[in-house]
Amino acid sequence: MANAKSNLLLERVRKISNEQYAGVQDVVLAYSGGLDSNVIGSLLEGIGIDVITVSIDMGQRAVHTKKPPFAKKHVNVDARKEFWECIKRGIKANCTHEGHFNSGGISRPVMARVLAEVAKKEGVEAIAHGSSGIGNDQLRMENSLRVLAPELRVLAPVRDWDLHRDEELDYVKQQKMDFDAKKMHKYSTDENMWARTVRQGVLVSEAQPPTDDMFEWTVDPSDAPAEKEYVEIQFENGMPVGICHIDENRKTVCETKDVLALLNKLGGRHGIGRVDAIDDKIVGLKTREIYECPGAIMLVAAHRDLERLTLTASELDVKKYIDHEWNKAVYYGGWHTRLRRYLDAFIDESQRVVDGKVILGMSRGSFWVVGRKSAHALYDARLGNRQTSGGAWDQKEARHFAKLYGLQDTIAYMIVD
Repeated sequence: MANAKSNLLLERVRKISNEQYAGVQDVVLAYSGGLDSNVIGSLLEGIGIDVITVSIDMGQRAVHTKKPPFAKKHVNVDARKEFWECIKRGIKANCTHEGHFNSGGISRPVMARVLAEVAKKEGVEAIAHGSSGIGNDQLRMENSLRVLAPELRVLAPVRDWDLHRDEELDYVKQQKMDFDAKKMHKYSTDENMWARTVRQGVLVSEAQPPTDDMFEWTVDPSDAPAEKEYVEIQFENGMPVGICHIDENRKTVCETKDVLALLNKLGGRHGIGRVDAIDDKIVGLKTREIYECPGAIMLVAAHRDLERLTLTASELDVKKYIDHEWNKAVYYGGWHTRLRRYLDAFIDESQRVVDGKVILGMSRGSFWVVGRKSAHALYDARLGNRQTSGGAWDQKEARHFAKLYGLQDTIAYMIVD
């Protein structure tokens, strides 16, 4: 019975592939080691297509470096440096969309570039990815690949073959694949250095509370240390270049090479960075996703605070709009567009004065800004208090301004009433 189910799935896939995948002899497959990529790879081999798997190191904790049984060849690519450069662009644009962190919009273009490069080097004619027809990643990947490798065919077997998680789990069991599907039965995950995302499975119910085993980066805030901890983040041109904190031995520890990793560690042990979000997908559906992003949430908050210190009110108004448009473009798969480059030009220019440091306090799932300093600060403590007079600012002079402020609106209101 088990083998019969497996054969039925393979026959269904073969029938669909005769129409959609005709002529494809070899393919580069984005391989994460998860449920989808294992099932896809096995089925592709089953219908006679040679598979070259590519594992891309994006800073996730587990990178599958070994060749799976169905693969003709396996390639490992370290894309951490390139991804970090993209993340820094995101930080300068205060990388949030609809209130949560834009991880897939930044990571998929990097993955697409790696896949295109491997495909061209290996001389294959197609690239396959594991995105479904529900999510946004299918569009991010394919928009990017259309720019980077227009001559290659792009396959999305989960979408093209209409694969469902239950039948994938059955297939793994039937084929006796060396794969731990027990945890995958409950939900699926996507991880890189910027964020960890949990989706599908039990999270299909919008009312189901997340379970403890969904979280790997962060402790439950109720189990976090009661003692407060502080971290200082240094920025240059809007980008994080270093952090310092006092460790458990009361020693000051500074990091300049892997700022994000240390912030993920510090924030995670304080239970910071858990986000339960309803996400609007590009295709029109709403889905629920859980994010763990301690380093991301603290970096963006610190960056925003430093911008408020160094940019004028009118600059902040325009920057807020530009940030929104940048994140919308990237979220909707527009990394490789002229629009994103135009927006980058404004953002880069605005960040020339966003230098300095921001100090954050952390405790029990929360963090807050406790101080900030910049050589380009537009804040002057001498002008912002009532203990001094004369010089560049005298509060008595505000009397005439207050008399005229809002005059037109006042007159209009009085006429109507």
